[in-house]
Amino acid sequence: MHHPDLAVLWTATRKRLENNGITITSVPLKLKGLQDSEVIAVCTLLGRRRPKDNELSVDLRALDDLLASSKTGLGLIDTIEVNGGPLRDRKGERLAKNLTRLELWEAASGHQIAHDPKVADWLGKLKRTGRLKRLGGDSDTLVDVLDAVDWLLANREVLRRAPLPLSTLASVQLGDAHALDGDTVVGALLGEAVCHISSLGDPRAAWASFGIQLDQVSSSALAIGLPGVEGSMCATATSSGQPLRITWRMIEHGFGLNLRAVRDSTIYVCENPAVISMTADRHRERSAPLICTEGMPGSVTSALLDSVAGTGAQIKVHADFDQGGLAIARYVMRRCDASAWRMGADDYLAVVTGPSNPLRGKVGPTDWDPALAPAMNHHRRAIHEEAIAHTLLDDLMATET
Repeated sequence: MHHPDLAVLWTATRKRLENNGITITSVPLKLKGLQDSEVIAVCTLLGRRRPKDNELSVDLRALDDLLASSKTGLGLIDTIEVNGGPLRDRKGERLAKNLTRLELWEAASGHQIAHDPKVADWLGKLKRTGRLKRLGGDSDTLVDVLDAVDWLLANREVLRRAPLPLSTLASVQLGDAHALDGDTVVGALLGEAVCHISSLGDPRAAWASFGIQLDQVSSSALAIGLPGVEGSMCATATSSGQPLRITWRMIEHGFGLNLRAVRDSTIYVCENPAVISMTADRHRERSAPLICTEGMPGSVTSALLDSVAGTGAQIKVHADFDQGGLAIARYVMRRCDASAWRMGADDYLAVVTGPSNPLRGKVGPTDWDPALAPAMNHHRRAIHEEAIAHTLLDDLMATET
């Protein structure tokens, strides 16, 4: 029974039994594409003549009887398990899983908040898309989410008057300040539910409509020289020539940004904080407005760029001449209708013989200057912003008033 050429028979039989709920049925097992040695081994076991082609039809009930009457006295199921370990009842597992799934959605539909039309619509979408399963959630997860939705809707007006941080909601509802972080299953699902129920695509705005504040102070944007209303922190930082860290909370409360002055300004954008530091050292209070993305812009920096772009200000962006820098430039240009700031082919060729690094990967299209990509792919050199900072600082000085 342990002959290696019988392995194909045992493997196919195991698959059939596991899919059939470990039940031997009268449906023949078809074996195709066999090697000559495998056909001979199976026919010898079954006591049959070799067929003209290498295809066999095996009656598993007859095979069970044959094995049970052999010297080992083991039937087909026992033989399979001896050869390859315990069988899995995959059919039973599927039925159990389907039953669990049915019970899950019955429990969800029975939740008191599920009668709310918008909540019911969200649950229907969640069920249709299989999102809960993909995230690895279960019935307990969904109940936690629905309990939180119920509480949010019941306390919505109170929370709007006295907003709570998301971490506080997580502590109150789930006993863990991080239970609703975006990388948790409950946090992801509740965030989607809040957006769906509020009909707001922006998560921060959706949560705010329920009186819940996403983190307001941990992340920030970096800038220097932004025009500010007299007496504001923005004006103070600019008049003293110091960089300013701007949090979500500051953006939401205005932080004294003079929108009228911004509208009449050219706002420069760079990638690296070193450029901000050098600008502060060289130009101090005479620097043109400069925002630093610090890599790909985060949510706070994107929000600051949006507020500036919304005034109609002219935005110019520079970044490293490498894959990451080009991605940053594309992002800012598309999001803010910005233009390139010394990010063309001529700018690259003017400094390519200076300090540089090997360029990784092939540069894709550079829409703002189609000649840039071929130039970079030809020279295969990456140039960091800091290496040409003196040129950028000259531009910032040239706009001083």
